Amino acid sequence: MDKNKRFEQLIQNREKELYRIAFSYMKNESDAMDCVQDSLIKAIEGFDSLRNKEHFDTWMVRIVINTCKDNLRKRKRFVPLASGSDTMADRLEDKDSLIDLFDSLDALTDEERELVYLRYFEGKKLKEISAEKSLKLGTVKSRLNRTMDKLRERMS
Repeated sequence: MDKNKRFEQLIQNREKELYRIAFSYMKNESDAMDCVQDSLIKAIEGFDSLRNKEHFDTWMVRIVINTCKDNLRKRKRFVPLASGSDTMADRLEDKDSLIDLFDSLDALTDEERELVYLRYFEGKKLKEISAEKSLKLGTVKSRLNRTMDKLRERMS
């Protein structure tokens, strides 16, 4: 039996369960469906690496959970500018908001602007910024928090 046929047999009738797991993480239908689809692609690509096919269910659930967590981590890179679900991505849909953002960034000091750039435009982790700037981790966190407070205040 070929790899794809074996995979189809193992995954059959499990889509609803995988969707429920993804939905519990993502909290909306379209994101959950995207995660399940991404997980299925990852599983097909890595199916040969699964040594013990009896562990397929556990392996598949782990892939779905990790895919959801990865997507949530990526989502957190958007900077909340106000309370609720309003994110920078939501705010930047029109050109006026983009201009406001750039004006607000211009009002920051060079050091503040660099921290924002490293964290939110390059996606660097706080530890990486700390090492790159030769600052203590706590210093990076506090400076970044103060800078983001300034940005939120200017953009509200």
